[in-house]
Amino acid sequence: METNYKPVLRTLGISDADYAVATKEAREINSYISSKIGGRQFWQVSADELTFIYSITRTLQPRNVVETGVGPGTTSFAFLSALEKTGGLLHSFDLGMKYGEEEKGEPVGFIVPETMHRRWDLTLGNSKLTLPKELARIGSVDLFLHDSEHTKEHVIFELEAVFPYLSSRSLILVDNYDWTEAPNMFASKTKMTLTHIVDDLCAIYRDA
Repeated sequence: METNYKPVLRTLGISDADYAVATKEAREINSYISSKIGGRQFWQVSADELTFIYSITRTLQPRNVVETGVGPGTTSFAFLSALEKTGGLLHSFDLGMKYGEEEKGEPVGFIVPETMHRRWDLTLGNSKLTLPKELARIGSVDLFLHDSEHTKEHVIFELEAVFPYLSSRSLILVDNYDWTEAPNMFASKTKMTLTHIVDDLCAIYRDA
């Protein structure tokens, strides 16, 4: 599937060549995740979305990544795999419920290996309570992914919460962005650009 990533690369000053190298690395990320998921349904992002998430993290080289909604840990693993190469920390937020269609389910972030936990700060609980406090502690955010509750109210809350902490060279990603008008409303209000990337993932950023 074609990915509309070039406007984001241009704005962030990332070369096509560097991004292409990262997309090749992403094949291993997707392969590992596929082996851990084993065909089960955990409502995880698609392979195309994951390729972009890994590749943009690898090339942006953020110091602080924040994601809401961890699930099995597919995006967490992609972020952490990139951060292992470039440095930086991942701050994740999740309700902490079990995931999966099976009765037993799986714990949050179960596919992330223990060796990656040194760069991972996982906060459990309602992000309306945990996110503002933790963002104040983190201080500056270079890359933010919303993939938690996709209601209009909640998306707006999270995007507005992170906005004051965005660094000068930052990027917001929203999965299932077309479920409500919230991402477009936020982009319009903050005079940022919204670009559909692939599937139902969008990027929101300050267009230089």
